[in-house]
Amino acid sequence: MNANISYLNKLGMADPIAGLKNDFISRQPQVSVQTTTIKKEHYLDFAEGRVRAFLPYVTEEGAVLDPKDGKEHEYATASFVKAGAVLLHSGRCPELQDTILKAMDWGSYCLGENQVPDDHADFTSHMLVLAYELLSGFADSSRVERWRCNLQRFEPELTYSQTERNFPDIRQIRNWATYAMHGEMMRYRTGLTDTTSFIDKYLPYQLTRFTPEGLYRDPNLPAAYDLAARDQLSGVLEAGYQGASAELLKILLHRGAQTMLFTQSVTGATSCGGRSNQLLWNELSFTHICEREAAYYFRHGDLLWARTFKRAAHLAYQSILRWVDDAEEFRLFKNRFPVAERVGYEFYAYHSTYSLYAAQIAVSCYMDADDSIEEVAAPCDVGGFVLHLPSFHRIYATTGPKQGGYHISLDTAAQMGQDATGFVRLHRSGLPEETALSTGIAGLDGEIPWIFYRPKQTIPAPLFPAAIGPTWRDEHGSWDRLANYGRRQHEVFHALDVEGQPLNAERLHWINELSLLEIQEKDLSFSVSYIASPQPKAYPLDPNTPGANVNEVYQRAISDVLPRPGNGSAECIEEIYQIGMEGTTVTWKLQSAEAAEITAVGVIVPLLVTNGTEQSTVISEGSKVTVNYGHAKYTVWADESENGVELELLPGRMPNRNGHYQLAQWTRKDKQEITLHFSLTMEQ
Repeated sequence: MNANISYLNKLGMADPIAGLKNDFISRQPQVSVQTTTIKKEHYLDFAEGRVRAFLPYVTEEGAVLDPKDGKEHEYATASFVKAGAVLLHSGRCPELQDTILKAMDWGSYCLGENQVPDDHADFTSHMLVLAYELLSGFADSSRVERWRCNLQRFEPELTYSQTERNFPDIRQIRNWATYAMHGEMMRYRTGLTDTTSFIDKYLPYQLTRFTPEGLYRDPNLPAAYDLAARDQLSGVLEAGYQGASAELLKILLHRGAQTMLFTQSVTGATSCGGRSNQLLWNELSFTHICEREAAYYFRHGDLLWARTFKRAAHLAYQSILRWVDDAEEFRLFKNRFPVAERVGYEFYAYHSTYSLYAAQIAVSCYMDADDSIEEVAAPCDVGGFVLHLPSFHRIYATTGPKQGGYHISLDTAAQMGQDATGFVRLHRSGLPEETALSTGIAGLDGEIPWIFYRPKQTIPAPLFPAAIGPTWRDEHGSWDRLANYGRRQHEVFHALDVEGQPLNAERLHWINELSLLEIQEKDLSFSVSYIASPQPKAYPLDPNTPGANVNEVYQRAISDVLPRPGNGSAECIEEIYQIGMEGTTVTWKLQSAEAAEITAVGVIVPLLVTNGTEQSTVISEGSKVTVNYGHAKYTVWADESENGVELELLPGRMPNRNGHYQLAQWTRKDKQEITLHFSLTMEQ
């Protein structure tokens, strides 16, 4: 615990990526942008569409049911109420007033009676308290008093799910606590409770989940729940919290908001990785954080950051419009499979909850947005940088317009069953995100044994995961692929050292090193090394250590005298990236482990087949393959001078959240090195 305190004392100090931010600020004036047409009313348009879509599913009592199974789930009703309240308050949907008030009756009753569906009260209180504030002028005094009574009388420790009574260690409590704390601060602000003791108790333990860059580590490091947790904790401060941890929280939230700008794709999309990614509410959470930050900096006279955040907010929202405006049906995920098939959903996700959850975020965007703030270039417009986030095992590289306008993302230690290790994202500005690859393809081998973490697919998941990355054959003829080396233990919580590094973290197969080679006007290059982790050394063994046995003692004893086998006979993998107007070129160099041999190397590349409705055409010729997808063209090829490289298209289908892919594999036996070129263009 002392180490945790030491870490918290260091968290508010130097920003580890301050240099990257300063470089962006110095180059930002050189890039002009075409202003988007997004206004705050667009957020209400989104919310109104979702609220109206669920009107047929509101019961006489006011519960909002799911179209799939006809049941009320989680926070669907509370989300409906919050979105509806803001719409009414802004002068929209007056004919829906009775339905919205009826839903408020039911939502507040369930919270007061501890009957929120699926034990999700943690998520509902902040929504319902805001609705109470906004709807009081639309209802008679007796109705308002019933709401007040319901929102006032419940006991947080007994009503919320993720509290100390349900967890053996308070440090295990994850992002749910951020929602509950937001709700408690809203109750305090409105006079529904006279204490902030719940926040005072739980907030210090949530702060240890932050990285020095200001990002939030939920178990297994999902990008979506970094966004969600920071969004909720910002709400705690916005509602007026001034406790002992408030100042550090404020520093971390502003720092994290700036950091996340450098993870944004040139398409406007947010980071991939982990559960619940590729959902539209990811971009809406990003948008809300940006709108809130833009307003904050504008109030404090910092126009540069205010306008930067405004631009990033609009780009994120603009990026999801192709799914929102689908003529056939509203798309909750970034694919076009029928909504009823729940493709991309985790086990715990429902169309009602996540559609209306997105709606309630959208109205928050409206409430915080200031249309008087002008746009200037965001980091994804300027490019010319590489961001390494070791705590999240992720690397982001973004190039500016003169460098091709590409964005790539690497996951260097992916969560198995959810992602793949390697080169998992290749985007170019103006092209559909799924054309090349937008997120890794998960496999079944060694996945974390929590089946609901893996997203649902319409075809069976493959045994092995896939990303753009190397595969190699050992001296015995067995093939390995980098994509299959990742994290396989479910993280509950981590005790930390004084630097904030987990003490009980899973041992990883590879140690990563990033080297920035060169940034020029027309290209950017960097290298990433995967170095096989050393085997455990022999050391004195306490016979009382749990798990100690003869086999373990034997393995440790001989580890110093046997050659180090590496990973599948590979000791080191070096990847060299060069990004420019002509595309992205990657060279993979593999090194054999001691007393081992690599007998062939290859590179696997997923190729889009369908996003659910739209089909691609895949054409291979020699060592080149081309994917034509709508007006987009994706080409991958090896140099013709490399006579030893062979291309093979594998027949199987590989599903991820965006669509179905097939694998192409380039292989060679004469060298332990292979180079491929990747190009994304728009056909005229």
